[in-house]
Amino acid sequence: MAVRADLETALRAASKAIGVTDVPDLELGRAKNPDHGDYASSAGLKLARGLRQPPNQIAARLAEVIEIPDGAATPQAIGGYVNFRLSEAWLQGLVERVATGGPGYGASDIGRRERIQVEFLSVNPTGPLHIGHGRGAILGDSLARLLEFTNHDIEREYYVNDQNTQARMFGESVYARLHGDPPPERGYTGEYVSELAEMSRRELTGIEKLPHDEAEPKLRAFAIAAMVDRIRASVGRLNVRYDEWFPESQLWAEGLPQLAIERLREGGYLKEREGALWFGPALEEEDGLGEQVIAEDESRVVIRSTGEPTYFASDLGYLLSRFERRHFNRVVEVWGADHHGYVPRMKAAVAALGYDPERLVIILNQLVNLKEGKMSKRAGRFVTLDELVDRVGSDAVRYFYLLRSPDTTIEFDLELALSQSNENPVYYAQYAHARLFNVELTAAEKHPRLRETADVSLLTQPWELDVARQLAFWPEVVEDATRLMEPHRVPYYVHDLATAVHRFYHAGNEDGAHRVVVDDPLLTRARLELCRAARHTLKTALDLIGVTAPERM
Repeated sequence: MAVRADLETALRAASKAIGVTDVPDLELGRAKNPDHGDYASSAGLKLARGLRQPPNQIAARLAEVIEIPDGAATPQAIGGYVNFRLSEAWLQGLVERVATGGPGYGASDIGRRERIQVEFLSVNPTGPLHIGHGRGAILGDSLARLLEFTNHDIEREYYVNDQNTQARMFGESVYARLHGDPPPERGYTGEYVSELAEMSRRELTGIEKLPHDEAEPKLRAFAIAAMVDRIRASVGRLNVRYDEWFPESQLWAEGLPQLAIERLREGGYLKEREGALWFGPALEEEDGLGEQVIAEDESRVVIRSTGEPTYFASDLGYLLSRFERRHFNRVVEVWGADHHGYVPRMKAAVAALGYDPERLVIILNQLVNLKEGKMSKRAGRFVTLDELVDRVGSDAVRYFYLLRSPDTTIEFDLELALSQSNENPVYYAQYAHARLFNVELTAAEKHPRLRETADVSLLTQPWELDVARQLAFWPEVVEDATRLMEPHRVPYYVHDLATAVHRFYHAGNEDGAHRVVVDDPLLTRARLELCRAARHTLKTALDLIGVTAPERM
C-alpha cells in the first residue's frame, strides 16, 4: 500500500477523534513546497464550517492526535493545513524493503482480476502505419501494462475492419492495379497497392482471369491479411502485442449486429426516416405534434436507404460481442481525436443495449507532428511509423510519445531523440539505470566480500534520502496512473527518480567521501542497497512503458 493511503487513513481517524462524524475528502496530496514536507492536506479549511472553529486550530488539533503507522511521517500544522514529512528511519527501512523485494515493488491488487479489454489502434488495414498511428498503439499498450501490474485481467485487441466501405475500396484499388488500371476515385494510390496486386498475381493463381465480382472479394481478403501482417510487424518493433485480432466480418457471421438492431428496435431506439434506419439517443424530445425528434448530435444511420448496413451497425454488434458474449467488465478504447464526435453516440448505444455507459471508457489522443526539416519526405507521402523507428529506435519513440497527456499535440523532435545528452529525457533515464548497475560492478570489485545485509541507518545524506523519498512515491504514481488511465504519469515519475539518482551520483564526484563505493565496506553496502532499490524501481517503471533499461550506455 502507498504511504499516502496510510496517511489518509490516519488523517480520517484523527478527524473522527476530534468530533467529525461525516469526514469529507481532505485532499491529501503531494506538498507543492518541499520546505513544508512531502504531503499536505487542507483539513483545517475543509472541517472549519462543520466544527465551527478556526482552520489553524483544527489543523493543530489534528496534528496533535493523529497516529501514523510505523512512524512513517511526522505531522505539522501550518495555518489551516496539516503537513507530513516522511521520517528518516522509515525511508531507510523502505530502501531495505524495496531492495530485497525486487522489481515487484509498486504492484497492487486494486484490479482484483477485473476483466478489461483494451482495444487500441485498430486503424483500417488499408495502408502502412504512419507516425500518428504510433501514439495510439503505445498509449494502449502502456495502459494495458499498467492494468496488468495492478492485477487486472487484460486482453489486448485489434479490431480489423475487413468489410466496411474503406475495405471494399481497398479491394477495388488492388483489383485496378492488378489489371493495369488507375485506382477508382477516392481509392488507394500508394506503391504498396501495386506491390499487393503483384503478390496476389503470384499467390492467387488465375486471379486476374476471374470476373470482377468474384475476384474483388478474394483480393480484398488477401490484401487485408497482408496489411494485418505488416501492421503486426510494425507494432511488434515497438514491443506492442495483441492477444486478439478480431475481424469485423466475424460479428456478422455470429449475427451480433442483427441481434443488436433487433434489440434496439424492440426498445424503441430506432426510427425510419427517408428510407433509412436511424438510431436515436435514449433521451428524445417530442415536438408539438407529439412526434419524436431525434437529436442530431447523437443520431446515426444504422441501415442505409439502400439496405446496406453502416459501420455503426457493426459497432453495435461489437458492443454485444464484448459485453455479452465475452463478458468483459469494462472496455477501454483508444481512438484518434478526430473521432470525438462519435463518443456520445457510442455511450448512448451502450445504454440503449442495456449496459452501464461507464463500462465503456474512451481515450482520445491528439496528433503527432515532426519538426520541419528534420526528416525528408517524398512528395505526397506521409512518414511511416517504421521510418521513425528506423531513425530513432523503439525506446525513443515510446518514451517521447508518452511524455505528453493524450489531449496534447506532440511535436516530435528527431534531433533531441537522437542526442546523447541530459536534454534527451529517454537517454537521461536510461543513463541513470546504467549508472546504478555500473556502481554495483564497481562495489563487487573493491569489496568482493560485502555483507549480505545492509545497515540502512547509515543512509543519512540529503541526496540519499531524496532517492528514498522518490521510491516512496512510486506506489501512488502507479495507483493514480491506473485509476485515471493516464500512463503518461509514469515517464514523469521516471524523470523525477532519474534526477534524484543523478544528484546522488554527482555528490560523490564533488566529494569522494560521498561516493557509493568507499573504503568503508559498511557504508558502501548501505549505499549499494539504495542503488539496488532505485535500480529495481527504475527498471519496473521503464518496463511499464515498454522502454528498455540498459546496463551499459
